[in-house]
Formats: sequence, C-alpha cells, structure tokens
Amino acid sequence: MDQARQLSKDAISTQKAAPATLVGGKAASLIRLRQAGFDVPDAVVLTTQFFEPWLSQIQASSEWLSVLDILHSGGAGQPNRQLRAELTRACEQAKSLASTFEINPDQRRQVDAIEPELGRGSYAVRSSSPEEDLAGASFAGLYETVLGVDSSALAAAVSTCFCSCLDVRVLLYKFGMTFDSLAPAIAVVVQRMVDSDISGVAFSLNPLTNDFDEMLINASWGLGEALVTGDITPDSVVLDKVTDDVITHRAGDKGGDRSGEKCLADDQICELAAAVKGIETLYAQPVDVEWAFAGGHLRVLQARPITTYVPLHESLQTAPGEPRHLYMDGYLTDGMTMSVATTPMSDDVLTIVMRVMAEWAMGIPAKELDLAAVGVHMGCSRMYLDVSMYMHLMGKGEAIAKQGEAMSPMMAGILTSPDIERYRLAKPPALLRIYNLLRYLPGILWRTRRAISVLFGPMLRRDRFDANYAVALKEFDEWITRPMDYSESLTDCLTDAMNRAGSTTIVSTYPACMYFYVMTFRIKALVDSNSPEQVAWADAVCGGYEDDMIVHMGLTMYDLSTLLPKSEFEDIEALAAKVQQRSLPQEFLARWDEFVRRFGCRGPLEMEIANPKYGDAPGLALQQIASIATAGSAFNPHDMQRTQVARREQAYQNLLAILPPRKAKRLKRFYATCHRYAASREFFKHHIMQGYARLRKLLLYRADEFIREGRLGQREQIFELTIEDVDLATKDPAFDLRAAVAERGAFYHTLKSQVRHFPMAIDSRGQILRSPVEYDEGALVGAAVSPGVARGPIKVLNDPAEKEVEPGDVLVAVTTDPGWTPLFIPAAAVILEVGGELQHGALVAREYGKPCVSGIPDITKQFHDGQIVEVDGDAGVIRFVDTA
Repeated sequence: MDQARQLSKDAISTQKAAPATLVGGKAASLIRLRQAGFDVPDAVVLTTQFFEPWLSQIQASSEWLSVLDILHSGGAGQPNRQLRAELTRACEQAKSLASTFEINPDQRRQVDAIEPELGRGSYAVRSSSPEEDLAGASFAGLYETVLGVDSSALAAAVSTCFCSCLDVRVLLYKFGMTFDSLAPAIAVVVQRMVDSDISGVAFSLNPLTNDFDEMLINASWGLGEALVTGDITPDSVVLDKVTDDVITHRAGDKGGDRSGEKCLADDQICELAAAVKGIETLYAQPVDVEWAFAGGHLRVLQARPITTYVPLHESLQTAPGEPRHLYMDGYLTDGMTMSVATTPMSDDVLTIVMRVMAEWAMGIPAKELDLAAVGVHMGCSRMYLDVSMYMHLMGKGEAIAKQGEAMSPMMAGILTSPDIERYRLAKPPALLRIYNLLRYLPGILWRTRRAISVLFGPMLRRDRFDANYAVALKEFDEWITRPMDYSESLTDCLTDAMNRAGSTTIVSTYPACMYFYVMTFRIKALVDSNSPEQVAWADAVCGGYEDDMIVHMGLTMYDLSTLLPKSEFEDIEALAAKVQQRSLPQEFLARWDEFVRRFGCRGPLEMEIANPKYGDAPGLALQQIASIATAGSAFNPHDMQRTQVARREQAYQNLLAILPPRKAKRLKRFYATCHRYAASREFFKHHIMQGYARLRKLLLYRADEFIREGRLGQREQIFELTIEDVDLATKDPAFDLRAAVAERGAFYHTLKSQVRHFPMAIDSRGQILRSPVEYDEGALVGAAVSPGVARGPIKVLNDPAEKEVEPGDVLVAVTTDPGWTPLFIPAAAVILEVGGELQHGALVAREYGKPCVSGIPDITKQFHDGQIVEVDGDAGVIRFVDTA
C-alpha cells in the first residue's frame, strides 16, 4: 500500500474506507465524508507506515524505555504527583530526541510529492492518530495541528505533529483509559486550505447547555483561524433541530471586521444545518464540523465526534420533541459524593445493596424490586433519580423550593428556575398518584414497621439499646475481619456482607445516627433564631465531638507524618517498600498497622469499588501523608480539635446560662444524647466500605484466575462486569468474559473519557440544568456550611492526587469524600460545588475549624489557581481580593 494516500474525489469515490490503524482517525473521517457525498477539500495522508522509521528509533531509545519504566512503577492506578512530574520530564526528553530525526530519502519523496498532488498554496497539517477522534476516546487538544503551511515548511510541520504523539498528556490518557498498547502511533493529514468567504464551526448539540435537540453554529469572515484560536467573538446561531427554527442569532465583533453585519444568510443556515444533521446521522453520535463557504459553495473541512459533552444512556432518553423528564444525579448526594463515571460493577453492587436493604425494611424480595418503577435508574454508570415522577407530590413555588433545599442547595436553585414546570408530568405514574399512595399507605407502614420501630430504641429502651449497640458493633468487627473464603460466590460474599452490615446498621448505628441528628435539630429549636449569638452557640454545641471517625483518620495521618524525617517522604515507592519490609521505626509501624486496621477500607472516591483502598495500596495513603509532612504547615489538627471541643463545651455552658429552666433541662438531655451517639454518624458508610473491601479482594482474586486462564487481559477489567457475570464465568469456562467486558464497559468508557464532573441535574434530552450563580456586589454567594472567615490563594482540584495543597490555600473541589480529608489540614478554607451541611466536606471543615461555602455552580470554571479570595463561612460569601 502506498505510504501517501491521495484523498481526491476521483481516488476515493469508489474505494472502501481506509482503516484508522493506517491513516488515523482524522483521515478516516475525511474519507468517510467524501464517500457520503460531502464536499471535502483535497488532502493527502502520510500514513503510520511513513513514520515507522521514527517510531522504531523512539521505541528502541533509552528515553522511551525510561518513560515506560516510570509509568509502570506506580502499578495499575494513575501515577501520583511525584511520578507525573518524572514522567513529564521523561516525555519531554523523548520529544526532544524525536525533534532531531531527519527525513530519510523515501520520506522526502513522499513529502515533495504533496505539492504536485494538491497544488501550490497554503496547507493545514493535522495529526491523525489511530486512536484520535474515535468513539469512546477523547484526545481533544492533545495532538498538534499547524495551519497556514507552505510547501517549504511541510517537513517541519510534519515533525511537529509527530512529536505530539509523545506528549505526556497523550500517554497518561492512554494509560488511564487502559489502552491495550501504549506504543506511540501517528499519521498526518495535509489538506489544501480553502480560500473561504465565511467559515466556522458547527456543533450538532448545544455545547453550552448540552441539549441534544439544539445546534450551535459559530461563524466569521474569511479563513476563521482567529475563531478557532478564540481570538475573536464570532456570530452565534442556536437552532432547534426538531423544528428547524432559529432560536437566537447574535452578531459577534469578528475582530472588528464588519461587526454589525451577520455572516450567514437564512438559506446558508438551512444548508449548513442540513449538512451537520446529515453528518450526525452518518456518525450516529453528536459531531462538531469545521466548515467554509467559498464562492457560494459549502465545504466540509473536517468532522469529528464531540467528546466533551455529557452523554445520557439511551434508556433515559425521551424522543426528540416529546415531553422531557428531569433527573437528579444520586451519586452527587451527601454520603455518595462520586463525581466521576462509575464502573458497571459498582452500579451492580449498589443496586444489590439497595435491594437487600429494601427487602429487610419492606419485605419485598430483592430480585422482585423494580427500582426504575419508582424512578431510580441504575446500570448507566450513574444513579439517576427521576424528579419528574415526584413533582406532583412536591408542590410548587416555595413548597418545591423547600423540597429542593432538603436535597441540596443547588437543587433548590434548579427547582425554582423559571423553566422547571416543563418537567411536571401531565399524568403522574399510577403507582405514585396521591390516591394510590394513600390507599397503599397502611400496607407500606406495615411493611416498614421494623425499620420504623428500631428508631424508638434509643428513646424508649435506652439501656437495652446501648448494650445491644455495643454488642452489635463488636460482633460485626469480629465477623468482618475473619479470613476470606475465596471459594464462595460473589453473590454470597456481597449478600452476606450487606446483610451483616445492614442488620448491624438497622438495629444499632442507624437509630443512633438518626437520634443524634434529631437531637441537633431540637437543640437549634431551643434558641432564639433572631439572635446570631444564640444561633452560633447552638451550632457549636452540635459539632466538635472527639470520636468522629473521619476526623480521627485525618489525625492519624497527621501523626504518621510526624514520625519520620521529611526525607523519607521524598520517594513514595521506596517508602512503601520499607513499610512492606518492616524496616521503619517501630513506633511508625505500630501506628501504620492501626491505621490500616481501622481505615484500610477507605480511600479517595471510595464508593467506586474499582478504586484502590488504603489497605491494598499503601502508596495511596503514604502519598497523602507525605503531602502533610512536606507542606510545612504550622496547623496542628489536634490543637484545632481541642479548640473545637472547648468551643462546644463553652457554648453549652453559655446556653445553659441564658435558657429558661425548662429549656435548659431539655438541652441537658439533648446534649447528652448527642455526646453518646456522635460516633454513629460515619458507622453506616464505614460498615458498607468494609463489606466493599472484602468483595474487592474476592473480585481481584477472580480476576487473577481469569488472567491465568487467558480469559481477561487486565485485572481492572473485572470491574466492567456484573456480579452475575463473574459468578457465571466461574462456573462456566465457556463464558466469554472479553465479550462481556466489551459490551458492558462501552458506555462506562465513553463517560470516563468525556466527563470529568457530572452535573447535579440533567433532562432526558441532555440539557444540563444549573442553579443560577448568585452575586452580591461582585462576590459569589453560596450556602454557609462551616463558620469562620479566611483569605488565601485558590487551589482547584479535580481529584485528591492532582496537585499539592499548600499551607494557606483555599481548596476548591466539586465534591469531596473521606479520601480528601488530609487535604483539609493545610487548607485555609474550602469551597465546594456539591453538598449541604451533612456532606463530608462540610463535616470535616467544621471539625477542623475551616470556613466552608458550598453550592457554587460550575466551580472549576469560576475559579483558577492563584486567585486570592476571602471565604466567609458565616455568610456563605466568597469575595475576590484585588491584589493589584
């Protein structure tokens, strides 16, 4: 096959599409468009074979071998900060080597033949990686494109594109997406640039709202290079794809070129919209299309799948133009806090857990419970709750706002938006109609009598409850630490663990936890809500308890950070080896063993069962401990906890002194109950995480068996199956595990590659609903969830391992879970997008005395590293500080 393939109309009009492995994704797309009849400018592709001499040199070089050694030294998980820095340096060295490669005579002939093929002029030179622009993989912005290249500069532009395949971002993306091969591969497209009158980009969905039924067109005069680079404001057209009506058509400044004149006429908009819809149909997914009008003719310059939108599983979509449903993301609610795509295994495990709990509480056999019938949608790498099914029960206006506030501050803003009524169903589901609910109420109460009755245990039979509470916790700890039985099925392992955790929770920690929060509400009800001083005392009485489990985890990490010299934390891999070899001071090892015993089942993004936990990935905890050790912060969390305890006790005394005798008597009783059951707040989730840890061990054991049998390629693929899949495969050697992984993991990989953070609310046609951003004289306003005022530079984190939090930084995150706790120690304050007063971040911030504000929409876009802000956790306000 020729190393240069001409993409002229005559050459490809009748031939089959070229494989992406040879020509890369972009070139394969151009061929596909030409075959479908779209007017694509002539182009030539330098195939992967063209670059084989360079790739062979790279892969044999010490620079590339160093890259692979660093990448694999961190195990299967994403490299930590230290390894990322080393990997970046190694990749830059590999790119530096590649930039010195000379074009050999055969390559020179191919490059010199491009101008005769395409004609004299200006060219666009674009990378066309075999993995790029493919469904389920998003390399957007990672590979190079060079525009306006003449024939004398072609070789240099080709070299620039080649070097981009060695970029650290490309390698980390491949590694994170568990590509079968990490070997570099590249092809390059050289395309004749069109002398266009008007050009731009069209998106077959609205990237601003994620609406599948809207098209966004950006347009400008001329070649449009400034539009692509973002240097000008183009014209903007939003089109309804269902009715073909133009929703908005705004003229941009277009860099001062005919600013008051709109580029596109109505007939051009219609022609372009029809072409974009045709390309979307051809690709069977949303696309963005670079286009140009030249001499009155529409030319398609390139098209690629949109890989930055939030897909919605087809089972949740309604037809275009049909009434829409509103979904709330249950994984973003307090206690769950998972802002990334979840594996099929995690979805399946949580589904089974919910069914087991429902069976215990309501007597409904687990296998018969239809979660979708009550608006809970699983199996789509998220957990979506159909709010539309319940809107008739939530009221309107102020009533629905209160319902939203109970969910989260962000949902309150969404449910009070002007467009919310479009999601109210004309006819609610029969099962959830008020008449039927009232008719079923006696049966529901009878079925849930056990769950209801246990709530009265702490109130009516306190001594007996306290005795049973202690016994239940002790028995569960003994059971959960028993040796693993690797011969049992996953179903038995999970069901047994959840039944144990559930029974322990229901008869002990659940009523204790509920009773604790009831008492905190009753304490707050005792004070004068119009007195800021009394309200602050009541808030202080409800926090600062010594036995909070997650706070203790952070304290233990802090203690471990003080037991070794800082130099020990410079090489995490070596330190982890010393832990395994038991070659560290005994005091450290004893505290480490206690840490693993108590918190080994926890970790960052811990509700995802595929994610490593502290107990099976020591380096994970050691990296976070190292962050504390090397931060150099004078903040001692033990001192802060003692301060919080003293503040709570002083506030309690202050309230006793001012409350009338009858209220003071109640306060004593409520306060004693809070003190007694404060530790129960985290037990429910902790017991589930202990069950998850046992299941994870068994899953990895099965994965290793399947790998030895040649039925799986990587351990992590076990998490792209379901419990039933693994049990069936264990019994039946003929069960095709690789096919099951490919089928079940496809949508998960799409989400994982495209979505960094999920929205709290999305409708059944993909539109993302956001709470309005509130401003107060230039300041952002959110929900006050932890008191205090602090000032410092912003540090935005997408995950807890992304970067260091320095002493005094203001930590900004979409949401947090216990794996983020160590980052709170050096932080001056915390700002969150998702979460209310009971969310992990708010709880830990209060216990550590850190101001915290939540409910800030699009938080990763509102802030950037280094901005100086003042966080007022009393008022829920974030003020930008002018340092000029």
